[in-house]
Amino acid sequence: MNTRNYKKDISDQGSVKGQTNQNFGYSQPQQFQDGISRIQEEMMDPRNIQPDSMFLNFSGVLECGECEDEESLRIEYAVKYGGDDWTYLKTSNNADDAEPSGISQLSTSRNLHSRNIVWNFPFECNFQTKNIFGWPQVVVRLSGPDFMGRSVAKGYGSVHVPTQPGYHERVIRIFKPLPISGFTGFLGYLLGNTAELKNFDKVISSGEGREVTRVKSVGYVKVKFHVTLVNFDKFGYL
Repeated sequence: MNTRNYKKDISDQGSVKGQTNQNFGYSQPQQFQDGISRIQEEMMDPRNIQPDSMFLNFSGVLECGECEDEESLRIEYAVKYGGDDWTYLKTSNNADDAEPSGISQLSTSRNLHSRNIVWNFPFECNFQTKNIFGWPQVVVRLSGPDFMGRSVAKGYGSVHVPTQPGYHERVIRIFKPLPISGFTGFLGYLLGNTAELKNFDKVISSGEGREVTRVKSVGYVKVKFHVTLVNFDKFGYL
């Protein structure tokens, strides 16, 4: 080997080694740590976390309504939803409730020109879901005293919770089932056993048997909603 070439090789290796120590001795480990810190910050940012569920919160009031010539009525509601993906989230106010439901006070109309009855009965529900199939709906039942003071069903109705966030007003059309014949209707009127729906919330929300049930429209109920949707945009629904 030529002595001159050997010295040149030793000089080149020394320069490379010095360059390596200069680049990796301090500056590059510092940049590496800075990059790791940025990645950790991005991973901990809630905006970058992919959610696994959607959340629906709605509240409001069953405000008022009319039902034929009735002067005193109470309103009962139940929130029904379908599918195994929906979970009713209980709070400290409804920890004992298996499903969201409630019944109001007996209200009486004092207006001589209208049969409008005011309840202003509040409700609130929280749900967690991974699918929008089986969207919740509010099912209502009106009841009141008959001529003997017995509480009997006066009408039924339902409305789906609005699918957009914000404030909404809805009108529930109230109907009631008709008796099979005039005689059975008169007999039920005397005995306080008028035509009604058993398990009304399940029957109305599912719609089973409605094609063979004769009904007539008897009034309406006004409902106000405040709806909040969380993570629905992350699943492509908004």
